[in-house]
This record gives sequence, structure tokens and C-alpha cells, in this order.
Amino acid sequence: MPHTLVLAGGGTGGHVYPALAMGDALRARGHQVLYYGEEKRLEGRVAPERGYSFRAVDAVAYPRAGLVARLRFAWQLLLASWRTRAQLRSDRATLVLGVGGYVMAPTVFAAWSLGIPAVIHESNVAPGLANRACARVARLVLLTYGETAAKLRARETLVVGCPVDPKILAGDRSAAFARYGLDAGRPTLLVVGGSLGAATLNALATAAARSGRFQVIHVTGRRYHDEVKAAYGEVPPHVALLPYEDRMGEAFAAADLVVCRAGSSTLAELCAVGKPSLLVPSPNVTDNHQEANARGLERAGAAEVVVEAGLDVGAVVTRLEGLLGDPAALARMATAARGLGRPDVAAEVARHLESRFPR
Repeated sequence: MPHTLVLAGGGTGGHVYPALAMGDALRARGHQVLYYGEEKRLEGRVAPERGYSFRAVDAVAYPRAGLVARLRFAWQLLLASWRTRAQLRSDRATLVLGVGGYVMAPTVFAAWSLGIPAVIHESNVAPGLANRACARVARLVLLTYGETAAKLRARETLVVGCPVDPKILAGDRSAAFARYGLDAGRPTLLVVGGSLGAATLNALATAAARSGRFQVIHVTGRRYHDEVKAAYGEVPPHVALLPYEDRMGEAFAAADLVVCRAGSSTLAELCAVGKPSLLVPSPNVTDNHQEANARGLERAGAAEVVVEAGLDVGAVVTRLEGLLGDPAALARMATAARGLGRPDVAAEVARHLESRFPR
């Protein structure tokens, strides 16, 4: 008998896209899947576009300081969880799968209060605050990295890896170059700072583009796009400038080398498609977990890592020129990345949930 399953969480691509990968796998097996998230953030746009019934959840982020602010947060969380209880009942939900982000918490706690099994997935080595809190009431916590288990107070954990959208594997290189208006015969660099963008990566991309020695697919992030476009003046013909890319399969297909952050879902995608990368971990994350993620790929020979503190843009551009001028090195890195790839995680998760929580 199929579940009525609720995906809960979001805020960034690192939460939303693994959630949708698992949701797609569950829908393919006959389950009804809904999405509970924040209407004005990424999931509020992407989930409905992918055909999911969307429910807006009223949630607030946990304040880092101040007793009064924390008491107010606790009250708001209680109210949001109470309202979400009614929505779960109305939807006749039978299972909740949380994917991180503060918007997940009301749904997981509401499910717990109703006796609906809640499962959460943690993508990174260091768990986020919402996942640390929700792990206490979840029936099962799915992990990307085994070492994360020691950082959670969970009833049960299972290492499965990080789900990736199978669509990223289907990019066509020729079609991608035609879409971007670039030359398939020239080395091509992809620079992408995630769903929100990253100022440091935008600075690297514009400097790399000015060198003129290779093509650049530059995904700025919506918040930075107008600023970056103005900095270019007239965008050169060897640069494809985009505010956001929903079709990452095509971007990966065109790229010979990728410059990006090191969120776990991004790294899972790089490995699934077998792309060499230069990683610039975000310093603004819990326990510096992105650098821990990135160093794993570096040790495997799949990536090089540059830390943001003290980053020398000119030196990094010189290194990019060296890598793009060395096809043998890129091929070795690509092989190492592909060896770490697990493109079938979403389907594995669907099977685990059916086995662990039969209807």
C-alpha cells in the first residue's frame, strides 16, 4: 500500500535538490509525495515546478543569542508545529522525510506528536541545528557520512550517501554548447556559487573570464546577477552569464572543470557526473563542514581545494589556466571523482523507507 509522504525542509539547493531526488524516486514507486516548506524560498518555486503539491509552513530560524529571542522562537515553533499538525491530518500523511533547514522542524515535531513516523536525511559531515534537534524524535536518520552519527542523539542511523537528481546524468554536451552559445572545441570552465551565489566565486569567474584563455559558464546567483553583469560591462562572447541554472546536467556536460562551493549535495553531483573541480568551501557554515567535505575529494585526487581566507584571485586564475591546459590531469581527476559517485542513492532510500516503514 503506498504512503502519503511529506518532504519537509529546504532553503538552499543543498536541501531542496536531494529532497526532490528522493521524492521523484518515491513517486516512481507509486507513493504520493507532498512538499512542506517556505513559500518564498527555493523550494516554494522549484517543488511546484516539478509537479509537487506544496504546503507553506510558517517557521522562523533559531536565534543565536538573546534569552528573549529564544523564548519567542520556542513559542513560534510551538505555534507552527500546532498548525502543521492540522495540515498533516488534512493530507492524511503517513510518513515524513525531513531534509534539513529550519523550516523542517515544525513538520517533524508535528509528525512526532501525531505518531507519524519521521525520518531525516543529513547531507553534511557536521549536522545542522535543525537536524540535531529533530534527530531526537526521528525514527531513523539517514546519513551521507558515517562519522556524523557520533554528532547526533538519534534512535537509529543508516549511512546511505547523498541523493542526486538523475537528470544531471542526462546532459548532452553538444546541446549544452548550443544553448550557451559557446564553442564545443574550447576548454570550458563552469563557476557556480550555489542557489544563493557567492561573491568570492563571482570574483574568480570574472577574473578568469578576463584572461580570455578559456570559456566560462558563469552562474552568478540571483542576488548578485545585476552587480556582476554591470562589472562585465559588455559580456564577452566566450562567457555565458546566467543568474541561475535549473538544468545543471547541461552545465556539467559542457564543463571541463568546475569551480564551486563544497556542500555535500554539490560534491555528490560532481562525483556522479565525474567532473574535476576546484573547491572553495564556504567559511560560513556549521563547524566548517564544507572544508571537511572538500578535503575528502582532494585526498581521493578528484579535486583541489582553495580556502577563502586570504584567497589570491590572480593565483587561483593561474592555477585554473594550468589545469585547463592539462587534459591528462583533468582526466585523472575525473576518473577519481567518478569512482566516488553514487548516482542511485535516491532509489536506495526509497527501498529502505518501504522496508522500514511498510503500510
